[in-house]
Amino acid sequence: MKHFIGIFLKGLLVLAPIVLTFYILYKMFSVMDGLFKGVLESAGLYFPGLGVIVTLAAIFLVGLLASNWLTNRVLDYLDKVLIKVPLLGNIYGIIKDTVNSFSANKKGFSRLVMVHMSNELKLLGFLTNDEESAFIPKDYVAVYLMQSMQWAGNLIVVPKDQVQLLEVSSEEALKFIASAGLLSKKAGID
Repeated sequence: MKHFIGIFLKGLLVLAPIVLTFYILYKMFSVMDGLFKGVLESAGLYFPGLGVIVTLAAIFLVGLLASNWLTNRVLDYLDKVLIKVPLLGNIYGIIKDTVNSFSANKKGFSRLVMVHMSNELKLLGFLTNDEESAFIPKDYVAVYLMQSMQWAGNLIVVPKDQVQLLEVSSEEALKFIASAGLLSKKAGID
C-alpha cells in the first residue's frame, strides 16, 4: 500500500506544476479574449483568440500613447485626479507604486541584499529604500523580506553596515526566495 501511495504522490508532484501552469495560461487567455469579446461579436468579427490579439494591441497602443509627450501629460493629469478620489485613490496608489517598483528604472525589487543578523544568521531581502526619512533613521535602510512560498513579507529597518548588496538578477532572487531556497541553480551567494 505504501508503494502505491508513493507512486501516486510522485505522479501528483509531476502533474501539479504542469496542470497549474496550463490552467493559469488558460485563465489568462480567457480573460484577455473576453475583454473585447462583446464588441467583436456585435461587429460580427469574433473568433476565439481575436480578443487576445485586440487586447495586446490595445495595451501596445496605450504604451505608445504614454510615450508621447502630449498624451503623457494627459495621463499624468488623469493619474493626479485618480489619486485625489477618496478610497479609490488609496487603492490605485498602492497598486501603481507596487507595479512601478518592478520597473527597470526604479530601485524597487532590483537590489537583492543579505542582512547579517549575527555571525551565523543571515536573511535575504530586497533593499527598497536607502533614503533618510521619518521612518528610516540616518545610516539605516529599508529591506523587504519576502516570505517563502507566498507573496507576503516583512519590512525591516536595519543599519547600513549590516546589509550586503548581492550581484544577482531580480528574477533569480525572486525565484530563489519564493521557492524557499529550493532552486538548484547556484546564484553565487556566500
